[in-house]
Amino acid sequence: MKKSLGKGLGSLIRSNDANYINKDREEQKSKSEAFLVDISPNKEQPRKSFNEEPLNDLAESIKVNGILQPIAVREVGNNKYEIIAGERRWRAAQLAGLTKVPIIVAKATNEKTLELAIMENIQREDLNPIEEALAIKELIEKYSFSQERIVSITGKKRTRIVNILRILDLPVEIQKLIVEEKLTRGHGLALLSFSENTDLIKIAKVIIDKDLSVRQVEKLGRDHKTKVGSKEKKQDIYIENIIKILETKLGSKIKIKGNSINGKIEIEYNSLEELNKIIGQIK
Repeated sequence: MKKSLGKGLGSLIRSNDANYINKDREEQKSKSEAFLVDISPNKEQPRKSFNEEPLNDLAESIKVNGILQPIAVREVGNNKYEIIAGERRWRAAQLAGLTKVPIIVAKATNEKTLELAIMENIQREDLNPIEEALAIKELIEKYSFSQERIVSITGKKRTRIVNILRILDLPVEIQKLIVEEKLTRGHGLALLSFSENTDLIKIAKVIIDKDLSVRQVEKLGRDHKTKVGSKEKKQDIYIENIIKILETKLGSKIKIKGNSINGKIEIEYNSLEELNKIIGQIK
């Protein structure tokens, strides 16, 4: 991804990692500076890779402006610290040739440290819609964040969180198209409005080839549902007629499960006499 869509989860978070720590004022200890060599990354940091190009851009910015936001750390020894949030800044500071960086030292348990690292991870501004959804999904499934908790942290309504997560219901091929910016999040949500068993990948290719807007895709979805509903209704009438014919012929209650293309017929009987009568009619 050379260019992200929107601001990602950065626009969802109410405050930066320093303010997030400040919410637990009793845990905050001090604000100062530390040598880079005395700071180590958190081994449980959920983010394992750092894109080289944006990291170099941040390093250039640090050379000019310095580090505007302190790195959040916890003390793990005599003047030795472990990063809670801010590993990207720590790495960029090394590239920029700094020897010291501003820090906020906070008391934090292992669980709290991991929680803050996760929160910083989803504050990245280069997240595409799929990364954004996966980050929230990880918070819910792996770290047991409730939707209410995510809503309170992000300041967004529950419906917004639900829509962010719904994008993951799309086929992997379409998710890839969204990451590649060939489709937008809006296109993805519009595709989810199509009837079940629709070939969404085929429709996605039409969207790209014809450069359809989200509104046009939404209209396609409505038209498609109407067409499918009409077809299913016609099939139901056909099945109903078949049931009436069979019940009249066999003298028993009939059930047909399926449609005019495939399915199964159930013939109801309540005694051996009724079963023999049905067999006689079939013969």
